[in-house]
Amino acid sequence: MTTLSSDTTRPSVSIITLNTSLFKHDTLSKDQNHFSSWKRQFVQTLRMNQGADGYLDGRILQPNKDEEPRAYSNWNANNGSILGFMGLVIDEAEQEIIEDAVTAQDAWKLLVQRHAQEGPVKQVQLIQEALGIRYSSSEKYSTTSSKLTTLNKRIWDMGSLTSELFLCIVMINSMSNVPDLRATRENVAQQFAQSDGTNPDLTKNPLAKKYDSSDIKRALDMAQGLVDSDSKATDIALSAQTPPKIRFPSSEV
Repeated sequence: MTTLSSDTTRPSVSIITLNTSLFKHDTLSKDQNHFSSWKRQFVQTLRMNQGADGYLDGRILQPNKDEEPRAYSNWNANNGSILGFMGLVIDEAEQEIIEDAVTAQDAWKLLVQRHAQEGPVKQVQLIQEALGIRYSSSEKYSTTSSKLTTLNKRIWDMGSLTSELFLCIVMINSMSNVPDLRATRENVAQQFAQSDGTNPDLTKNPLAKKYDSSDIKRALDMAQGLVDSDSKATDIALSAQTPPKIRFPSSEV
């Protein structure tokens, strides 16, 4: 196959020297629940580096190795730089997710998939945070509005709310700060996180695990049974501790 003559002097892909100092954000961590803002700044940083964000969505295609060897080499170098930069601004748990990715596009897809559906428990936390914000004279109203806008976007980035999902969210939220339901709430949250949601497509994935409000109700029924059992045991114990009344015979005159 003939090499393009322009590849030597004007390769279709040039080397990009990334200016990573433009990136000003905390390290990406799933626990921090800040993927939306991290993603926005990461993309903007690459965009300001000669449009390198095109490596994330596949707009900058890998050249043919035989036709454009120099462009091919440049593309691989740029791809490696972006992968390396990505690894530096995410925590170890995130690094494990993308460690086998060969291209920046593959790594990006893995991160987006990991964070796109954070789950109802974190949605509850964000909704609570949003509802707890108040406008105040101590802070510019525009700043508060910006916070609410960001929170709103993060909430909806986790997935659209259906009536069933919203019911699950309010049920989980209603278990907050209830000592008797602490273990139940943790178990429900774990089961939900490990499931495929409230309405998975079983035709495409017959092995998908569904988890919805009926599962939460069953967990609550079990918790109620324990509460009732403890209550009966307490009543029996108190009854046993109560001394019987002593009846004195009436005196006859």
